[in-house]
Amino acid sequence: MMEPEQVPSGNLAENRFVAGKLDEMAGLLESQGASQFRSRAYREAAAYIRTLAQPIRPIYQKEGQHGLEDLPTIGASIAKAIIEVLDSSRLSSLDPPLIHPY
Repeated sequence: MMEPEQVPSGNLAENRFVAGKLDEMAGLLESQGASQFRSRAYREAAAYIRTLAQPIRPIYQKEGQHGLEDLPTIGASIAKAIIEVLDSSRLSSLDPPLIHPY
């Protein structure tokens, strides 16, 4: 299992960290030839989170997934990705596949 990345401290540093993970996910989707709509959605959500004037964690803590979905550019799938990053400092979709020697 991979060690979680260190989340930067600071008022909005965590927003930048979450946005970076969403950008990484957009890049992965692009490299896999996924729908441009999906990768663009992740990029737009990342851009929005970077410009958010308040930390995203309290929104999640107070209002849960629905609070995140109420934000512009964030739908259910992206809200779940944000929650995973906030809860674990990682996005499992970005983890390299496990290779089992047989």
